[in-house]
Amino acid sequence: MKTTLYVNKKLLEEAMRLMGTNKMTEAVNKALEDFVRRYKLERLANRIGNEELTLDKSDLEEMRKDD
Repeated sequence: MKTTLYVNKKLLEEAMRLMGTNKMTEAVNKALEDFVRRYKLERLANRIGNEELTLDKSDLEEMRKDD
């Protein structure tokens, strides 16, 4: 999907450098993937901390669908 974005150029350049890429799309996609992964991990950690963990495979699959 082609989209126009206004991004902080210095921040994007730093992210590209740290990722070892010269492709803006790759850097943006990697950053989005990382955000989603961290968000899901935080939600799971909160669930574990607030209730007894009795999740089975179907529970985990349902959590994935929620996102």
